[in-house]
Amino acid sequence: MKRLMISIAGLGMLATLSSAVADKIDVMTQNQYVGTDLIGLVNSDDFNAAVIEALQDRAASLPTERVQALARLIDQRGPEVVGLQEVYKFTCVDTNPADFRGCEHQSISGAFTDQLADTLAALGGQYEEAATVVNIDLPAGLGLPIPLPGIPISFDATTIYVGVVDRDVILARSGLQYTVTNFAALNALDPQLCSRPSADGCNFDAAAEAPLEILGMPVLVRFERGFVGIDVVLDGKSYRFANTHLETKLGSFGPQGRFFQAAQSAELLATLEAAQYVAPSERLLAVGDFNSGPTDEVIPVPSPLPAFLGIPPYQQLLGVGFTDAWTIRPGASTGQGAPLVGFSCCQDDDLGNHKSDLTSRIDLVFSIPMPSKVKQARLLGESVSDKTPPKGHGLWPSDHASVATELQFKE
Repeated sequence: MKRLMISIAGLGMLATLSSAVADKIDVMTQNQYVGTDLIGLVNSDDFNAAVIEALQDRAASLPTERVQALARLIDQRGPEVVGLQEVYKFTCVDTNPADFRGCEHQSISGAFTDQLADTLAALGGQYEEAATVVNIDLPAGLGLPIPLPGIPISFDATTIYVGVVDRDVILARSGLQYTVTNFAALNALDPQLCSRPSADGCNFDAAAEAPLEILGMPVLVRFERGFVGIDVVLDGKSYRFANTHLETKLGSFGPQGRFFQAAQSAELLATLEAAQYVAPSERLLAVGDFNSGPTDEVIPVPSPLPAFLGIPPYQQLLGVGFTDAWTIRPGASTGQGAPLVGFSCCQDDDLGNHKSDLTSRIDLVFSIPMPSKVKQARLLGESVSDKTPPKGHGLWPSDHASVATELQFKE
């Protein structure tokens, strides 16, 4: 991992931003859930068998039905902007498509969906894809010497080629005035900022990696994460809205597995700081699955690594002046109002648990400056009634609950 020598303290000055007139914006963050653990898959002893099992698990998770349920949550809430994470696309190419085996096998055929296309179709034109960062893109991102239509997998007495794309996406309500935040342009000012541009956003410099062999060729799989942003004008007020999905704590990597998410958070904050200097916005919002929450503690960092690698992302954001919007919702200080804790993760891997089993708060909405009011802060998709059919007995729309809130600002 490249050591990111980034200072994040300077971003605190953004907390002084204000405006003369009250304004508000309704925002939402939603993790759509891929349905499998890609890092564990690549690290498995039998990659081919692990891929087949992962495809079966994804198919069993009913990604099309789940995305439709997630889209209903957006439709019912009607936020101006939505940050989506784990917006996956799985493709499959058969060696012999005429025999209706392989990709068409009933145990895996349901895995091959495009969650973004399904989301937009379910929303029926009410929202548009405003900005996207492409994270994992396999096999294109492997740097193979020959192009392949997918990763070759032996299945059903044939060979299929499986492609996987992971994206973080910002949806904007149709008619909303916005432009894509040009984070890539900041690289000319500082080569550590957006050094890996991707689609409309940036991949982080720090990413976990694992070796793999494809057709006898050794490759290194980078499990990219990223961020993307748009600049919104709503009722004459400007908002910069950034969406991200940081790495997990990577417990299988040992204590230093947490360094990846810390480095990614520091890079995100440094980029937001630079963007604010170059093109200031009145409001700065950061949403997403941060894989970090209020209970995370600072951990020691061995020399000569920089100390910020031991600071959890949640603490980094608070340290530079961001406000965790959930903490100032009505009742937060007195214990009134449920669900106060706001736990948004995680349901069982197979999404089949009957009652909700959310125990951590990692899907977050951050703001600079502090909103004057936080209204209608809600978890969405955590009720049994939100499950896929049959009513009350289907699958959870995602292993995460969505989080939505209306932020109000005034002088």
